[in-house]
Amino acid sequence: MAVPTAKKIREYLGESYQESDEELIKLYIETHAFYRRLQKEMKKKDLMYEYTNKAGATNLVKNPLSIELTKTVQTLNNLLKSLGLTPAQRNKLKEGLGSGDDDDDFDAF
Repeated sequence: MAVPTAKKIREYLGESYQESDEELIKLYIETHAFYRRLQKEMKKKDLMYEYTNKAGATNLVKNPLSIELTKTVQTLNNLLKSLGLTPAQRNKLKEGLGSGDDDDDFDAF
């Protein structure tokens, strides 16, 4: 897995980069480091484990790290959205640039 750096993210942003993006970039890098730590810990543990409650009943429960891992992935995705770097946003930008041959005035309507 490639480790993101501020330089790489700025390169991805290209001309759309603004100085105000720095805080989001920093937050993305820190969150990604946390994600990698969680992932490493999850590899050492089982996804489900037995838990005995106060009444003495034993149940299988999800490893709390897996829940945190999912939340962290969502946070990373939201940060990418904020920076305009999701695959869908990049495709939309490419489509918007187009070839310039669209002279049908539909958009002006």
